[in-house]
Amino acid sequence: MKVWILQTGEPLHIDTNGLRPMRAMNLANKLVENSHEVIIWSSNFDHFSKNYRSSDVQTFSIFHNLEIKLIQSTGYKSHISFARLVDHAQMAINLLKQLKRQSLPDFVFIGYPPIETAWVMTRWCRKRGIPVLLDVKDTWPEILVRGLPNRLRFIGKILLTPYAMMMKNTFKNVTGFCAPSEPFLEWSLKNSNRSKNIFDIVVPLTTTNSEFSKYEIEEAASWLDMQGIKLNGDPIISFIGSLNSAFDFNQIIKVAAKSNYRFVIAGNGPNINEIKAQISGLPNIFMPGWLTHCQAKVLAERSKLMIAPLKNLVDFNMNIPNKFFDYMSSGKPIVTSISGLAGEFVARNKIGIEYSNDIDNSLEIVLSNLFKKPELIEEMSNNSKSIFLSKYSYDVVYQTLVDHISSVKNAI
Repeated sequence: MKVWILQTGEPLHIDTNGLRPMRAMNLANKLVENSHEVIIWSSNFDHFSKNYRSSDVQTFSIFHNLEIKLIQSTGYKSHISFARLVDHAQMAINLLKQLKRQSLPDFVFIGYPPIETAWVMTRWCRKRGIPVLLDVKDTWPEILVRGLPNRLRFIGKILLTPYAMMMKNTFKNVTGFCAPSEPFLEWSLKNSNRSKNIFDIVVPLTTTNSEFSKYEIEEAASWLDMQGIKLNGDPIISFIGSLNSAFDFNQIIKVAAKSNYRFVIAGNGPNINEIKAQISGLPNIFMPGWLTHCQAKVLAERSKLMIAPLKNLVDFNMNIPNKFFDYMSSGKPIVTSISGLAGEFVARNKIGIEYSNDIDNSLEIVLSNLFKKPELIEEMSNNSKSIFLSKYSYDVVYQTLVDHISSVKNAI
């Protein structure tokens, strides 16, 4: 079977930044393992580095049965900007131009958002009778309206009406939905005005439990040593992710100021300078910047706990963040401030504990109680690893998705 994957905002096989694989790479690799032919369609502009992947090459052959085709666009400097909307619009136009020169695939898997490219590809596939699975990972454009002050939401909704119409049209043109959680699937079905069918599936945003060479691990360990993050002294509690407005680090900073715990806030993003200013003078908070996949794995191994200081936003309450599966793959307990689906998941599986952003010393109390019970930390750690391997590993999750794609194609 010839499968296309359209996903424009994730790492690719040709990238050299060492970021962990996400949906597109994981699915492509598992499809190839199952002897399918795969083409990944993605943006030439790298969402993470804000640089272009290639100045002249448009198609890359990765290995047998896997190609990557890049789509040109203008690029942007900020995640939230008008320039990003322009970039996505141009990318959709250029995608349509490229599609005119392609032989037809047997199946298409589309990442949503961005809405513009999803809209173009679903319409193109519908006209040609090609089955489509839409991977909905964001409640776009509703999330943009919710991010506005209350007094501006009505205006925002009017301005975003064209995008809402594209979303509705896109959802009606797909064969089925793939979603990271049941609430996301329910949201997708509601906006497509239909009930769940055999073509819909929930597939968690899990990670690969990657293996690295001894040399790579030693290099990563040496690099962390140079950052002062050594495997000795007081316990290490780590965060790894994007430093944006979805996270609240205030309680971490307060706890660090009155304790010997060592916190690592690893990553990059629009709030990095603000956080650096807040932690000034605190020697037990380390900010090493963005980590490679191997560096992240070694840091997790050195950490006693992993922390996810998420704000209780609607989209996060509907989902289990991929960060949780990253942490579980390393067999680490999760300390998180999020409730909803993710909070219930942590509590039900006994893989961590929740604190409240609304109670000033909640994190301090939670950490104090945890470190008084090393046997509880060990139990959570064991649960985290075993549940990941049995239910959420790359092999389990993506083989299920590949089998589902085959069943959808056979049923059409």
